[in-house]
Amino acid sequence: MPLLLSPATRSRHRAHVAPRSLGVLAGLVVTLLFAGCGLVAASLLRFEFAPTTGDGYMNQLLTIYNDGTRLLAPTLEFTALDAARNPLPAVRVSTVYGSDRGSLVVPPGGGVDVLVFSGEGALSAEDVTVSVRTAEVVDAPVVGVEPVVTPMDDSGRALDRNSRFTAVSLRNDDSEPMSVRLVYIVWTEPEGDERQQAEQVVPVGDLIVLPPKQNTLVPVTGAARTAVEGAAGRVPASIKAYLSH
Repeated sequence: MPLLLSPATRSRHRAHVAPRSLGVLAGLVVTLLFAGCGLVAASLLRFEFAPTTGDGYMNQLLTIYNDGTRLLAPTLEFTALDAARNPLPAVRVSTVYGSDRGSLVVPPGGGVDVLVFSGEGALSAEDVTVSVRTAEVVDAPVVGVEPVVTPMDDSGRALDRNSRFTAVSLRNDDSEPMSVRLVYIVWTEPEGDERQQAEQVVPVGDLIVLPPKQNTLVPVTGAARTAVEGAAGRVPASIKAYLSH
């Protein structure tokens, strides 16, 4: 049974606005306190969904607010809603960074994931409800920066995300180590007022531990290399790192 249910995130309209800062209060504030570490951790989470976020930003963005002081790894479940806030039972909701699998680590303040809608009626999805099944406290240092992600070629030259790169440089500018996962995302090319969403998400390597104040070079091999070679210069793509465990 889910620990906590957040009925409706706030943003439901296709307004082309830039993403809000994580410091801005938004969405439903959940203040329930329960006995048990996981239940208390779950009560520290709030959510806001933005179907669109403006040109140059990822669509279908879920902001996860963490009102605690520790790193949390939630496992979430989603129910898609249409514009009238009716459930869409045939629509499956998955994620790019793995908050539906317990893979994404959310620092104090908050983090983001990207939702993917599939199945009959997916184009009608305008909002979601979020159920927190578990929320694990992660015993790791709290970091205050995101890793710097730079695609590279064989000669060590920096490339852009839509180039055919063979390695990725990750820099940790924090004074503490951080653990991340890296994914290559191939995006759809929507027509009309359809939203762009992830069509293919391919892991690059496994869990990567980044030492403080250092660069780490991650080779792109296997399925990830095949995906890069197939998409580069042909369709929109991104290479992203997210906190994990």
